[in-house]
Parts: sequence; C-alpha cells; structure tokens
Amino acid sequence: MSSRADIFSAGLWLQFGRTPRHWLFFLAGCSLIISGCGDRPAVSQPAGDQNADRQVASPASPQVGSDSQNSTTSQTNQAAQRRAAEIASNMQDEPEMVVSDADPQAFASSQTGGESNPRVQMAARPAGPELATLPAPAKTPAELEALGFRVITSPHIVIVTDLPLAEVAKLPELGEALLQRLQNDFYINWPENQQLTGYVMSDMTSFRETGLLPEDLPGFLHGRHRGSEFWMKMQATPYYLRHLFLHELTHVVTLIGEREDLPVGFKEGIAEWYATNYIDEAGKPYFGVLPGRPEDFSGWGRIGLIQEDLATGKGRSFADLLTIDAHEFSTNDDYAWAWLWIQFCSQHPTYGPDFAKLRTSRTLEEFLQVARQADQTSTTWLSSDWLRLSTDICFGYDTALATTLHRPIEPLADQPVTRSISAKAGWQSTGLLVPQGTTIRLRAKGQVELNRTTRPWISQPQGISVDYANGQKLGRLMAWWGIPDLPLTAHGAEFTEVIPAGQIARLTAPRDAVLFLRINDHFYDLANNSGEYEVVIEQNVE
Repeated sequence: MSSRADIFSAGLWLQFGRTPRHWLFFLAGCSLIISGCGDRPAVSQPAGDQNADRQVASPASPQVGSDSQNSTTSQTNQAAQRRAAEIASNMQDEPEMVVSDADPQAFASSQTGGESNPRVQMAARPAGPELATLPAPAKTPAELEALGFRVITSPHIVIVTDLPLAEVAKLPELGEALLQRLQNDFYINWPENQQLTGYVMSDMTSFRETGLLPEDLPGFLHGRHRGSEFWMKMQATPYYLRHLFLHELTHVVTLIGEREDLPVGFKEGIAEWYATNYIDEAGKPYFGVLPGRPEDFSGWGRIGLIQEDLATGKGRSFADLLTIDAHEFSTNDDYAWAWLWIQFCSQHPTYGPDFAKLRTSRTLEEFLQVARQADQTSTTWLSSDWLRLSTDICFGYDTALATTLHRPIEPLADQPVTRSISAKAGWQSTGLLVPQGTTIRLRAKGQVELNRTTRPWISQPQGISVDYANGQKLGRLMAWWGIPDLPLTAHGAEFTEVIPAGQIARLTAPRDAVLFLRINDHFYDLANNSGEYEVVIEQNVE
C-alpha cells in the first residue's frame, strides 16, 4: 500500500502540475487516517422545494434571509472558540454524553434504491472475504433481552437498545431500504444471511458492563463503526437519531474491509449525504435529499453552519475539502462542508458522471487509479462553480434549475451583443470574457412572471418591491463576474460578489472574467417563474 506521504506528494503534483487535469485527481491528496464520526447536530435553517426528476427534497416553506453579512469580531471569536472546544472534546477517550430521484447522469441511482444508473452500470461484486468471515454476534437476541436490552431485527439488521421501542422501532425497516440503495449504488452484494448490528445507547455504562461496548473501541462523540457493528448515542431529535443511524449504517456497508483507507472527506461526505433523508406522508423514505422544510430536519443544521462560516470569512475552497487531515476533521463545520462537497460533485451535470466512477473503488490504490483514468473534462469552471454553490445554497435549493449555466467563452466584441436571461434559471453565462479594468454597459428590457400562483407577480429588470430575495428586489437583473480557471485553492467573498444591475448599469471587470446574469429570486422558488429579459451588452463608449 502506498504510504501517506507518497499519496500526499502525488496529490500535490496533480493539483499544481503544469497541465490542468481533471478535478478528480485532487482526491489523491486526501488524508488517509481513519476518522470516527463526531458530527454534532446543530440548529436547522429555512426550507424550500426540489424538482423530483433530479433530486428529492421535502415540501417547500417560506424563505428566511440567508445572506448574512455580519462578520464582526465577536462572531469570529465565537466560531473559533466553538471549533477549539469541539476538537478538544473529540480528542477525549470518553466524551460526555451529548443529548441533543437524482440526476440520471449523476452519482446516485433512484432516490429509493431502485434502478442503478445505466450509464455506469456494472456487475455487482460478490461479497468479499471480509464479509464472509465476519464474526457471529456474541449474544443471541434472547440473551440480550435477558440482560434488559430491547432487540429489534430485520433480515439484515439487528438493533440493540436501552431506549423505548417507540423511538427506534422503525429504524431496521428504514435501514433495509438504505441497504438496498447502497448495494445498487456501490455494486455490493451484501450476504443474505449476514446481519449488521447497531447499538443505540442512552446509558453507555450498561453496554460497557455487559461487553456490548468494547473496551478497545476508541472514544466517540456521537457514533462509531467497526466491521459489521456500529455504536451510537441517543440524540435530541427524532430526525437526528434517524440521521445518525443511517450515517453509521452507510459506513458499515460502504467501508467494510479494505475500503476503510479511502480519503476521510470522501468517506464522511458520502455518509452525510446518504443519511440526509426524508420520509413522506405515506411512509416512503428518500435518501441523499437536499433538505426542504426545517421542521423535517430538526437538528441537522448543515446549511446554517456553511452560511455562518461564509459570514465570518471561513468559507472552504474546493481543495480544502480534499486535503483535510483526519485528525483535523472533527467539527460540525467539517461535516457540513463534506456533505456539500458530495452534494456538489454527485449532482452536478458536468462533474457527476466521472465522480460516480469512484464508488467502485475498494482500496486506496483502486480509488487513485479510477481518478487518474477519469475523462479529462474541462475544469475551467470547477472552482467557480463550487464557490457559487457554497454561497447560494439554501434549504430547498433547486438543483435542476439553479445550477449555473455555461456557454462557450468568447472575447468581448466591439459591437453590442444581446443575451436572453431566463427567469426560470440560476446564474447564466453570457460567454463574454471581459478584460480586467474594462467597463461595459448593460441595457435590459422585457418582463417576467414570478411566483405564479392565483395571481402572478410581473417584474421588469429594475425589480419589484413586493418581495425581496437575497437582499434585493424580486425580479431585478443581477450580475456576477465568474473567473475561468480559478485555482481550486481559491475562496473568499470577492469571487462570488453579486452586483444589482437593474435596467441600465455600467460594470467594470475586477480581473479577466466572464459576465454572468440572473433574474433575482429565491433559489428554491424558480419553478413557478416564466419569461425572460433581453440584455444588450457593449463596451462603454463614454
């Protein structure tokens, strides 16, 4: 097996070599140290809607402002203190109890674990020796019940708990659905006669005294897996108990045996992404969703943590998520960004298909080989696309409609150029590369319908004050300077700054950049819009 130093050195060469390579090469630089699951639930944030043919989310709710710009010293200090406290807590051997359908070209198969992606269909791998030789449970269900524990079983899952049955009764059924999904997505044949065991604990002492919590198991904040078993503590909300259960189950199924040495950001991001779940009124589960209503995801809070980091100048670059060391991967923020990284890579129409190939890897060597053999699709917009999503992400973000749209780059012409900007899309490239320091003039006309219900709202390029989105009038024409070939180490508000353009505007390119435009609206509320603005773009002649 390659040493950690060798792999890290290879990653640096691939990241900063002369020839731009496919973004997947960056995965070679990830840390290889195995990490426990220390993600702490946080307060959840507002919600939205999601297009079902791309990615499932829960129903929509009104938007609450997400563009916090407060970056005071107080906030920064609080964030730093919180991070230090969490890292210190995770380093303890015995932390205190903490109570607290996808794009068809993308990473996932259907949301409920049905048909796998035909574009990357492979024969399922038979169970490896690591599955065939897993030890049998040390105690039978009858023996466990005699010790005072409650036992719930399904064909492939055993839950041992000291919690009331009502709190955990549906976990095995939910786990079976996710197990089927993971088998489809990762091409794994889990043996029919093999059960994995989850210990859901309120009083850890009773589990340790009866030998169910091994003395040699490293300490953990919320959950930890080993082999075909996992241990998790009770959580403050029903959703987060369910989420943590699915997170640990994902680890057991996808990392069994040799897969443990895969990069920590990839492993934890995958577990976070699949564990983010929604159960509809009919009881049907969905996995790998982009959360909608906050009341359906109580205690999750990943988007809120990302927004907090951005507000205090602590946003992550694309490369940050690939080079983090497992000893550093410890806080809520790390899990939030890892979730977003998988969300971005798996669901993006350009990067998703190549990212999907990584799921077949069983060893680090296979993982790196797959990365190197990936199609060398242009990485021109990878960094800018990542920064744009991390800034715009919100509950119910409409992946199908809000994803940044690109067109071939061309130099700014001497003659005026006209572009049509749709109200039913996110950021849309004009394709015009404007040299640094060059001033252009925009003239927009037309009208659009927004939030069409019983009575649609009509807007022109200056916008309407009946509602505001992202701090600006609904329907106003907005501009952004997108940077092609932006280094993957780049981050900061200067790369995602939005300019209210309106009907007439003069804009000066801060660096060589492509002009992007959009019609202002909530990123979760694009599906009920229609119409477009016609925008004339020309060099400023004054």
